[in-house]
Amino acid sequence: MAEIDIDLIQQAKNQLGIKAAEIIAIGLNIEKWDTRNLKGLCPFHNEKTPSFIWNKKNNHFKCFGCGETIDIIDYYMKTGLTFREATKELFDETNTSYDDDIIPRPETKENKPYIQPKVIEEIATGKAKSYLELRKISEDTIRYAGVKEDDKGNIAFEYYDNKDRLMLTKYRPSRKIKKGENKTWCQKGADTSPILYGMHQVDITKPLLICEGEIDRLAAIESGFKNTVSVPFGAENFHWIDHNWDWLENFKEIIIWSDNDPAGERMRREVVPRLGEYRTKYVKSNYEDINIQLYKAGKESVINSIRNAKEIPIKNVIRMADVEDYNIQDMEKIRSGLNGLDKFIAGWFLGSVNVITGINGSGKSTFINQVCVCEAVEQGYKTFIMSGELTNRQLRNWIEFPMAGKENITTVDNGSNAPKTHYVNKDTKKQMREWYKDDVYFYDNNLDYTASSILKKMEELARRNGVKVFLLDNLMTIDLECNQYELNRKQKEFVKELVIFAQKYNAVVHLVAHPRKTEMIQRLSKMDVAGSGDITNLAHYVTAIHRVTDKEKEDKLNKIGDVVEEGCPFDCIIDLFKNRPLGHQDKSVGVQYDMASKRFYGQSDDINKNYSWVKLNVPEGFQITTEDSPF
Repeated sequence: MAEIDIDLIQQAKNQLGIKAAEIIAIGLNIEKWDTRNLKGLCPFHNEKTPSFIWNKKNNHFKCFGCGETIDIIDYYMKTGLTFREATKELFDETNTSYDDDIIPRPETKENKPYIQPKVIEEIATGKAKSYLELRKISEDTIRYAGVKEDDKGNIAFEYYDNKDRLMLTKYRPSRKIKKGENKTWCQKGADTSPILYGMHQVDITKPLLICEGEIDRLAAIESGFKNTVSVPFGAENFHWIDHNWDWLENFKEIIIWSDNDPAGERMRREVVPRLGEYRTKYVKSNYEDINIQLYKAGKESVINSIRNAKEIPIKNVIRMADVEDYNIQDMEKIRSGLNGLDKFIAGWFLGSVNVITGINGSGKSTFINQVCVCEAVEQGYKTFIMSGELTNRQLRNWIEFPMAGKENITTVDNGSNAPKTHYVNKDTKKQMREWYKDDVYFYDNNLDYTASSILKKMEELARRNGVKVFLLDNLMTIDLECNQYELNRKQKEFVKELVIFAQKYNAVVHLVAHPRKTEMIQRLSKMDVAGSGDITNLAHYVTAIHRVTDKEKEDKLNKIGDVVEEGCPFDCIIDLFKNRPLGHQDKSVGVQYDMASKRFYGQSDDINKNYSWVKLNVPEGFQITTEDSPF
């Protein structure tokens, strides 16, 4: 069976009708079953008067005593079937035609056979079961979730995808974690995939709860909410969104319950806009996580928290008392990598727009390639680049020079009548491309440079791929879809949209804007940016790059030959005209330029700095830490 069609499931439920009530009544052995009125004693709590009634409109039972609901898919899954198997059972029961393709073996991104984990046969019965029971997880929940135990007594969580394929197995000790000890690790010798724990047991027609740790998922199931998954690699790893995007798109309602700590808060702020504010709610608990709330407050408390999940507040309105504290020290930022500049900005704060300007040949390209791209990727931030002037091949070539560094570039002396040429070594390119392959994206539509199309693609990358840095080079090449008389207004609207985008997706947008035409090479001011004055008014940062001329480097002498003013000792000047987050503006930073690596560097910067691709080496049995609380 290929991807499951939600509409086809609903059609099959409607076709089965009240026969589903009979199947469930017999299967659950409902006492005092009334075949005419389709009601009986609830099998989920003790009662004397029947309150377990079939709803013909919604095709499910509902108990008006304890609130429990169950439909035919729920019933099939209670017998131990996965959602896919339960759906197949429903389709077979109603003679519904469906695509019963053989599920292919999974492959890696490189189209190599995926090394699946080995299935663990032993259900958690020893140390694992005892430890989980201490955390209020019952044997029924352990068996329902298929929690396993290895030969050393460690808990094993097997991750199956929505096609019932085992894709990942994680382990944790059956005891309290010691300080500094790894909480979890993956099965050695097997590939790993960022799927969600429990997705094979989730009904895509019902609300989905997403939590942090595997034991939090078990706590939610224990409390009665089975449509729950947990993220694979902790609160601050979001690869699961892109990897499971098509599956997640099935849900009309998603509830986020992250841990009550800074990492959990960041997870909520990141995930909600990416999954869609229109369908996403969140739980704000006074307890550290779901398991601790179960342990201290009980099952009903957990269920009530899920039922009372908060909707995203009305757009554009917030109570002053609800505004989050603004602590500049805790704000997330991306350092520029130039110590002289970071001294003033501390880094580009996420949620900001930076306008970069400079005349042709000033060093803008060097600045954006090194500071806006290489440094962002080095610090773990995915980056998108729209270049309206360079081909993708040219752009990659320019970026790879500063990324490679001097030691990995070969210089060719072409004689006294030709300039030296430089190229990045072949092995270096191969290693770098392996390093950044999932982290750098180019706009690749030469036929459409309209602002609306570029913004749409930016939003898709922010939501689906978690891209945080967006470089638009440059404003003049973007089609604002207007005539020349509307240009200033459209520029203002476009920059406004970039500011809204940056704040919504907690991203940094670097916008390259050319200066007004000048008759000579000169240092620019904020007022020299071409176009609407609102471009710089709306931006959080305004940065200009000035290439120091030979004349500016010369000492100024008086009539008798004494030096009255020393020449500029730098190759380029970075002028910081605006710095809204910190207020340090109208500052200048002098840097030198290395021709071979196409890098800027200041007095306190290391020109031979290596980026992480140099030490790229993931050992077998790589261990991953999750945020699941161990008590």
